[in-house]
Amino acid sequence: MRIKLWPVVLAAVAFPVVAAANPGVSGVPLLNPAFDVSAATVSVTPKAPDAPAADAALALKRPFVSRVGYRPRAYRSPMRAMPITAQFHVGFFYPVDNFSTGFDAGFRIGPQVDPHVQIGLAMEWWHRSDDEVLDLGKIEAPGGAAYEELILSESTANLVPILVFVQVRGDENMPVIPYGGFGVGYEWLSVTADDYLTHESFDQTYGGFGWQTWLGAALPLDWRLRLNAEVFLNNCDVDTEVDVYIEDYGPATVRDVVNMNGVGMRVGITWGF
Repeated sequence: MRIKLWPVVLAAVAFPVVAAANPGVSGVPLLNPAFDVSAATVSVTPKAPDAPAADAALALKRPFVSRVGYRPRAYRSPMRAMPITAQFHVGFFYPVDNFSTGFDAGFRIGPQVDPHVQIGLAMEWWHRSDDEVLDLGKIEAPGGAAYEELILSESTANLVPILVFVQVRGDENMPVIPYGGFGVGYEWLSVTADDYLTHESFDQTYGGFGWQTWLGAALPLDWRLRLNAEVFLNNCDVDTEVDVYIEDYGPATVRDVVNMNGVGMRVGITWGF
């Protein structure tokens, strides 16, 4: 029995020696000749010939190659809210109690504190001019004819509101974006008039607190540019103090109040930057 065991023991001792001396033997990994690797720092463990191949599914589950880790990229869609929004518009305004319809223009500007909410500053300018003339008829002029008029009186009125406002609008992905706003602030009214028959003149400035509210719709042209149209309501009483002389009473100071309540419409363009 002892005679039959010695070949097995001899084979077990000789196999590692032969494998280390012959790198081409199956199961011994070849070192990459492009790298100078010291045998003292690299320990090579021979692979048994009958060892099963690495599980491909297990290799795919590992989220790294060697010591370098890979993570999926995160893509972020661009922010749709405009940090600063500005609007310029023109239109008309009709004060229902004192003046006829006049030209209106203005702008609003402010930050988008939320994709649907904007706060900021608004400024308007309303202008109205009236002339009283007397038609003198047709006169001859070099190369043709002209119409002659006698100017009896002229008057102009300018209203300038400066307001702080908040505006709320619908989602920017909508084909037509509804919006509405409210502003409060101070308004100035300047009125001048000249009567050329009596040679009298009038020049006065009024002031008072007021508010505006508006409703509109915007048509997006791209993510930062829109066309818009709106209707608005202005409510304000402006006043001033005037020194006068009242018969049977004497000098006095009175307050002149002008009501500037009215409605109007504006169209314009809005963009963000």
